[in-house]
Amino acid sequence: MLNKLFGRVVSGKGEGKHYMSLPPYKEKFKNILGFEPYEGTLNVKLGYIINLNELNPIEVDDFYYKNNKYYGVKLIPVRICIKDYCVNGAIVYPKKTEHPNNVIELIAPIKLRKYLSLKNNYMVKIRL
Repeated sequence: MLNKLFGRVVSGKGEGKHYMSLPPYKEKFKNILGFEPYEGTLNVKLGYIINLNELNPIEVDDFYYKNNKYYGVKLIPVRICIKDYCVNGAIVYPKKTEHPNNVIELIAPIKLRKYLSLKNNYMVKIRL
């Protein structure tokens, strides 16, 4: 069974910050993952396409907030590592996304770019 993924940090569109700031997402993620996520995501481009549904994701249902519908996501708890330093986090797999199949979004209780000193094209290991 697959137990780790490797990919390179890439820039996103900045939309993760908006979604991660919504109280319903924050509350649901905290209940499921045990931490409140930093308001943003880290995008990682894998060198291959993976079917995330095969990794037993945890599903978060659609919901309404301030008269707007927000689509559910799937979460996969992971450890995000650079060299020998790792932090707890999760892959967030939105039902609706504009990312190609080989780009995943990661969340954690900290700003990953800052605390892991990440820049675009840095290699990241994701332990499942």
